[in-house]
Amino acid sequence: MHTTQIRLLAAAAALSWSSVAYAQSGLPGSEIVPGADDRVSQVGTRGANFLHVGIGARAEGMAGAVSALIDGPNALFWNPANIASRDNLSVFASYERLFGNSGITDVAAALTLPIGQGALGVGITQYSSGPIERTTENAPEGGDPAFPGTFSWIGTAFSAHYARNVTDRLTAAIGARYATEGIDLAGGSYFAADIATRFRTGLYGLTVGAALSNLGGSGNFNGPGVQQQVSQPRYNGQATGRNIPFNYRTREEPIPTTVQFGVLSSLFGDAEALFGTSTTHALNGEVDFMHANDTDVQAAVGLEYAFRKQLFARVGKRWYNEQHSGEGFSRGFALGGGLHVPFLGRHLALDYAFVNQGQLQHNQVLSFDFGF
Repeated sequence: MHTTQIRLLAAAAALSWSSVAYAQSGLPGSEIVPGADDRVSQVGTRGANFLHVGIGARAEGMAGAVSALIDGPNALFWNPANIASRDNLSVFASYERLFGNSGITDVAAALTLPIGQGALGVGITQYSSGPIERTTENAPEGGDPAFPGTFSWIGTAFSAHYARNVTDRLTAAIGARYATEGIDLAGGSYFAADIATRFRTGLYGLTVGAALSNLGGSGNFNGPGVQQQVSQPRYNGQATGRNIPFNYRTREEPIPTTVQFGVLSSLFGDAEALFGTSTTHALNGEVDFMHANDTDVQAAVGLEYAFRKQLFARVGKRWYNEQHSGEGFSRGFALGGGLHVPFLGRHLALDYAFVNQGQLQHNQVLSFDFGF
């Protein structure tokens, strides 16, 4: 698949109104008729869909099956309750290239600070389509002298959370997120809340994590791009017509509310591990289920192996909900690794992940975590 095709497909997934616009445009093409066994899908009906993009190489290397495992600042993007697991100031940054050489990127940064019996965390993530040539009705292939150059679709989200250790095994968190998306001529904004928890059972190394994200937000697009003027013709002897301004009516779209639930098992390594203890080797496994208001339930499973808590290897698989895609098991398959080294009296983690995206090629993620 060519880069241009990949970018068009990815942009279509990001723009919540694109499928509606195409359906109403009357363009020729094959008609999609739902079958008797097809469920009603709400894919593409939410704003700020870039919030579905996973953040961090450790998490992505396990296909996102980390809601009970992930800790530190990276947990802000998966389960904020887990940020209370550290006693020091920690910082995190991540860079992700999506869909091969499409030019689409997602960058993120976060910081956590211990406060009292818990921790405060703040984070930012930005999704970018990369430069796209500007087109107009008069120049559908680009090159309009009145509107030259390129534009980018940008999605940005700011978050702030507080997590507290309720008991020595139970942690809970609340927080809020503000997100914007659009181009230079039109954009929308959203505000939503998060609730999360994690519980270490003490039985056979089992930990349960759950997070309800992006609760309650909605917004619609505004800006010069949805504003037009219509010239009124001359009539009844008037010398000139006049310009009548109007705004396109854009539909308000909710933000993608998501529920993620995971069960982590310490298979080997620590004192509660299912299959024995070791100071050299450790193995964790997690199974997660994610359900958003624009998807069916998605399952994911991930494994993480650690050697002396310094070298890490990860593997995972996520099952997406697209029906009749014709893609095999390889889509959603993830691999990753990491290195944890002492640095300035703390620890520095460097992690990498590769995620197969089927016809959309692959995602590559590089991240670092400092301060634990």
